[in-house]
Amino acid sequence: MQKFRTVACRLLSIACNLFIMCVEPIALPMSWSWGQEGIFTFYTEDCNIFAACVCALMAAGQLVCPFTGRELPRWLKQLKFVAASCLLLTFLTVVFVLAPIYGPDGLYVGLCTSSMLYHHLLNPLAAVLSLVLFEREPRLPRRAILWALVPTVLYGGTLLALNLRGTVDGPYPFLQVQVNGVPVTLAWLLGILLLNALYAAVLWKVSGGRKEA
Repeated sequence: MQKFRTVACRLLSIACNLFIMCVEPIALPMSWSWGQEGIFTFYTEDCNIFAACVCALMAAGQLVCPFTGRELPRWLKQLKFVAASCLLLTFLTVVFVLAPIYGPDGLYVGLCTSSMLYHHLLNPLAAVLSLVLFEREPRLPRRAILWALVPTVLYGGTLLALNLRGTVDGPYPFLQVQVNGVPVTLAWLLGILLLNALYAAVLWKVSGGRKEA
């Protein structure tokens, strides 16, 4: 029974990871059609491209491990945790921050139209569910939470600098330094980073994270 469960979890993990990897070539051209190279200033796009690459590695790892007799490498599980944390932040930011800003249809537009169906809804769900249900081993230490914040810090710092220079406007309302002012923008970024830490901590816990001895 345990062997069957292990095989089933491995196969379902591979399916979820291949889904994310395979839909990215579908979603990315949709985004490009309206934003061209400007899409790469969006956290959503960058994180989904990163996640697709990580999921390709994860699927390969899950396929190879049975033949090597070894456990999935911890560094690969860490990368998947970081990617899933980023996608979870994307989903929840749309639901609780961007959708209210954009009005009554904000939630539908942000989750169910064009590439956002994949980038804001399906990919985050597939990444989080696969991590929590099918990829519980190897268990990650608590410090994995800090690594999950790195992409957000790098993105926020880069876009803040570009907005201050006037090279980029936004692309999100809370990043518009020229409109909001530096203190308000920094407050937004700090708040989002704290939420990122909270979401990552919850994800670490429910995905089987272990406490250091």
